[in-house]
Amino acid sequence: MVKRLVKKIKKTDEKGEKLAKSRITNETVAEHREQILAGGRKFKYPIQYERHRLLINSILVFLVALLLAVVVLWWQLYLAQNTSNFFYRTTQLLPLPVASVDKQPVPFNDYLMEYRSSIHWLQQKSRGFSTNSQDSQRQSEHFKRQSLNKAIENAYAQKLADQYNIQVSDSDVDKFIDQTIKNSSSRNLSRESYETVLSDSYGVSPDEYRSIVRYAILKQKVSFEVDRAAKKKADAALAQLAAGKTFDEVVAQYSDDPLASVTKGDVGFVDKTNQDQGLAAAASKLQLNQTTAVIKGTDGYYIVKLLETKGEQIRYARIKISLNEFNDSLKQLKKAGKVNEYIKVEQNA
Repeated sequence: MVKRLVKKIKKTDEKGEKLAKSRITNETVAEHREQILAGGRKFKYPIQYERHRLLINSILVFLVALLLAVVVLWWQLYLAQNTSNFFYRTTQLLPLPVASVDKQPVPFNDYLMEYRSSIHWLQQKSRGFSTNSQDSQRQSEHFKRQSLNKAIENAYAQKLADQYNIQVSDSDVDKFIDQTIKNSSSRNLSRESYETVLSDSYGVSPDEYRSIVRYAILKQKVSFEVDRAAKKKADAALAQLAAGKTFDEVVAQYSDDPLASVTKGDVGFVDKTNQDQGLAAAASKLQLNQTTAVIKGTDGYYIVKLLETKGEQIRYARIKISLNEFNDSLKQLKKAGKVNEYIKVEQNA
């Protein structure tokens, strides 16, 4: 009986101690407050925690998708060499390089623009063209090499243009296009009709054609700027004529025309309106056996002598001084390993 009473008293004391411990006092109020708030936070902010996880997962998914897209793009452009319209438009949006020349990036879209234009022309010319045939693959590789070389030349011309502060304005491009249309067989051809012909024959848009023209003019301006030796050679040839040397002698000594040794610069009879960089027009203004000053053509310097006139035709001889510095400089860069290509294209395709 006494043992039971003692046990009951102990249980009562233990309950009292627990009750005393559970009571909130001034000393324990802060602790109890924090416990209550901590317990309520998981009910108050469950959505916030879910959003945090969702944001992290979204970022991870985006990074994985971006990495996958980069790998696919790299594979299709640089290894598979996909030239489809989708990847061409992609290179127009992204500044991806296909090569570099003296640390100057060569835009991938410039290469594809040249290549796709060449293939379009070949498809129009050869209706049976198929990339599956061996002969077509050979032609395709040829155009790839040709287009890559052209893109590298354009990039190098742009590098030199930046160095010499040379620019091509919209008016320069318009003037070139207008003159081309004027010199075409269809004299009454409009700009719109001309652009339609370009689209049908070469598959280029007006903006793409303007870009091609711009590069052509830029390379021409740069070639004249960097080739000071050609101008000195042309001036020296003119000085020799003034000193009394015959035209044939000066042709033999200075002309870069490969047929000069045979023809002595004689081009035969041509129309006065012949489109030959303005040489026929300049010769038609001369007296017989008279020579011009140095003429700046599109691919070098010329000196012209009128030999004969027959109605609306004339016969003249010319001294040609070619522009070599641009091409020679680019060849030296290739030999020095400063031209790097990022796609594999046969060198002699």
